[in-house]
This record gives sequence, structure tokens and C-alpha cells, in this order.
Amino acid sequence: MTAWADILPMHIPAVQVLDRLLRCGWPGSAAPDGLLGEARLFLPQLIGTDRKSTALRAFIVAEMAADREGVLARLSFLRSACRDVALYGDLILGDTEAFMAQSETFSLFNYDLARDLSEAAMEATRPWVAYVSNLTRTEAPFLVPLIALPNDAQVLEPGGNSGVFARALIEAWHPKRHVVIDLPAVSALGRQRGTAQGLSFVADDMRKGEWRSLAGFAPDVILFKSVLHDWPGAEAELLLAEAIRALAPAGQIVIAERTAFRGMTGGTAMDYANLVFAAFYRDPMVYQTMLKRLSPDLTVTVALTVIDTEWFVLTARRTA
Repeated sequence: MTAWADILPMHIPAVQVLDRLLRCGWPGSAAPDGLLGEARLFLPQLIGTDRKSTALRAFIVAEMAADREGVLARLSFLRSACRDVALYGDLILGDTEAFMAQSETFSLFNYDLARDLSEAAMEATRPWVAYVSNLTRTEAPFLVPLIALPNDAQVLEPGGNSGVFARALIEAWHPKRHVVIDLPAVSALGRQRGTAQGLSFVADDMRKGEWRSLAGFAPDVILFKSVLHDWPGAEAELLLAEAIRALAPAGQIVIAERTAFRGMTGGTAMDYANLVFAAFYRDPMVYQTMLKRLSPDLTVTVALTVIDTEWFVLTARRTA
């Protein structure tokens, strides 16, 4: 199956050239000769006339048709990540706070600007929602098969962004309902993506609400997809504590995350996007320890997969 890993080699010029190609309408429209000359040097796998090149171009055409905004947001983020690694890479693990303060990548994710529906809030929120949504489209086919929902499940997804993962889970499992809690601007952008059976959004700060009240039910499943790494350990544990309080009897908590950073192992430019967050990714044992401390009766299982790097899906089930 063709994927972005087949298109984006590790080196930075490939990211820059592909970004410029797609923004000028290629491959649906002709690109300037000079730019095509750069592509022959840095992206030769896309320019050829053989079957592989044809398939890669067809993949790009399909991706752009499905999610042009997200693809361009992905490439824009990669360019920022490459820049930040070049300028401040020695701070990523040595002085993470200093790296965050200086980097372009972290200035993008300003959650404080997503707390209302003003034009400024929507404009500031749209790029990172588009980026995260595009990543999730890539990740969902690998992660959804590792999740099992009970029949007629009522699912709560704190920090579920625009609902891309929710839609993939709904398609696979047809839960009774799936409620995403996220900030007002994020929820509004999620609603703009259209409806899905049982999907709804609650515009609120997941850290400040009582989740049963916000959802309107006791969830059978509480899902954290690429959420907990955003928060320091103590705050992540508070979120898990709220999940345990909200969970229905015999319910389950599902955590889907990248494992702890182990180097530039993916072999593509996505390694730069992961490197800038290297200090925040955790191994599943960290969350298992938190959960067991909060509720010793939970039964925990972990499944691993590889996407752009190694991922895990941790499922913690409560005994009825």
C-alpha cells in the first residue's frame, strides 16, 4: 500500500520541493521547469515514467483531493520542524523549555487561542487542527484494528480534535454514540467536517469539566488518542483519574500513543516531526503504572504497531 513513507525521504530538500510542487498544483497542473528540475534531483521517485512513479503520483492526487488543506499543513509543519532541528536541535532533550520557547513548531499549538469562536481564534486554530487531522487519517488504519469496542458502546474521546479518529472508529465498530470533548474552535472545525452516525462534539476544556456531566452518560469507553503526551506526568495522571471516575462499570480506557523516542528510526522526513516532540513521548509502562496506582483492579493489555515510528494501544479494563 502506497503511503507518505514512500514519498518523503529523510533529506530536507525533498520536503521543501514537494511542498512547493503541491502548492503550485502539481501533479494535476504543470510545474515550472526550474522546480521540476529540482524535483528530478531530490524527488526522482515521483518524476519517472515507470509504474512506481505513476502510483506515487496517483497517491498524491488522491490525498490532495481528499484533504488538500491537511496535506499542505503536514508539509508546512515538516518544514518548521526541520528548521527548528537545524537551529535549536541541541536543546530538544537538553533544555526542552528553551526549545519550546524558540521553536516555530510549538508556537503553532496555542490552545489558548482556541477558546472562542472569533475569526482570530478560528484562523489560529485551523492550521494545527488540519495538521493533526491529516496525521490521524494516516494513523487510523493501523490503530483502529487494535481497539475492540463492546456492542452499542458509548464512547467519550477527550481531546478528540476534529473527530477524524472518531469517524474511523465509528465506521469500524458502529458505537451507540461517540462524543468528542475539545475546545470551542476545535469542536467547530470538527463539526464543519460533517456528520457521522452517533458523533457529537462538546465544546469545553477537558481539564476543567466533570466528564459524565459533559457527555451526558457514563462512558463504556474513554479514548485518548495522541493526547496524554501533551501534558506533564502529573497532569496526565489527573486526566486518567477523571477517566476512571467517569467510566461505567466494566468500562475500558484506551490510550493510543507513540512510544518513547528511540532515535531517527523511521527513515523519512517524518522523523523530524517526531524529534521535536521527543521529550514528551512515553512508553506504555508509564501509563500502566499511573493507571494501576489509581485503580489496582484494572486489567491492562498493550498492543504494538509501527507507523512513522513505534506506536502502542493500551487498553485498561475495569472489572464489573
